[in-house]
Amino acid sequence: MLDAQESPWLAYASTLASDPKKRPKKRKLTVLRGRADGRLAAFVAACWLAACATAPPVQEMSDARQAIAAAVQANAEGLAPDSLSEARRYLMEAEEQIRNQAYGPARVSAVRAKNRAVQALEASQRAAGSQKKE
Repeated sequence: MLDAQESPWLAYASTLASDPKKRPKKRKLTVLRGRADGRLAAFVAACWLAACATAPPVQEMSDARQAIAAAVQANAEGLAPDSLSEARRYLMEAEEQIRNQAYGPARVSAVRAKNRAVQALEASQRAAGSQKKE
């Protein structure tokens, strides 16, 4: 077994145990600083998320408009009118939500509009293909 003369750590530990005044002082500043750093990081993360959530869905709106235009060009008005009218309705909802600065729901409506327009496009392409075979 080691004694205090052989190990400097044992000597230090025995000194600390025998004389509490020699113990190192706790660093309250470090603890407070750690909490402040954590709070700052949480604040920055919250601001970043809020900025992302409050940005208008420009790309989604553009995608929806292009998909609707492609469906119209593929004669979806005559071959898949239900899907195309749903796509237009969702696009109008998204535009209204953007006017009300409800960007999250507007993004969802724009994506739905694009998806319905793609469905209309695919349905019109299938219908056009089946008409050519006949």
